[in-house]
Amino acid sequence: MTGEVDLVGPLLSGLFGALRPLLPWLIPLAIVSTVTSFPMPGRGPSTRRRDPWRGFKYGARATVLERAGGRCEGGLLFGWGRCPAVAAEADHVFPHSKGGPTVVSNGQALCKDHNRRKRDMTPPWWYVLALEKRRRAYFPADEDVRVYAVMTEDDVAARERTRSRRRAQ
Repeated sequence: MTGEVDLVGPLLSGLFGALRPLLPWLIPLAIVSTVTSFPMPGRGPSTRRRDPWRGFKYGARATVLERAGGRCEGGLLFGWGRCPAVAAEADHVFPHSKGGPTVVSNGQALCKDHNRRKRDMTPPWWYVLALEKRRRAYFPADEDVRVYAVMTEDDVAARERTRSRRRAQ
């Protein structure tokens, strides 16, 4: 056919011409987004032992809420600052559904809004570091602020003591 008009050629050249100044930024942006989306190496949940307790109960829930002072431990803007809302729920930092144990060191006090937004997301490394940094301001001086996502032998022994006390009652 005669008289055909090529629309694709000029459209593509115009699009690539407009994107050309952005090309030097795309590679560093891809690297930064990849690094910030992965969890911290060595700090995630262990697959050795599955924790049978799903939710924070009894003393563990009270401890998590008490050490947070009854306030939400969620971050305000990009993890800086602390949410002023009242903590309504004890939640896992590393989700139970992804292998995180139900122990006090893996617990955080959250308001309903932060808990709903977090869902079952495995936290990236920068979230864990920001949480630990915020905790240094309000945790007791002798309390460990680190988030541990493995179930230790002491945790297993404490669970067995709690179970045996409940059976004896």
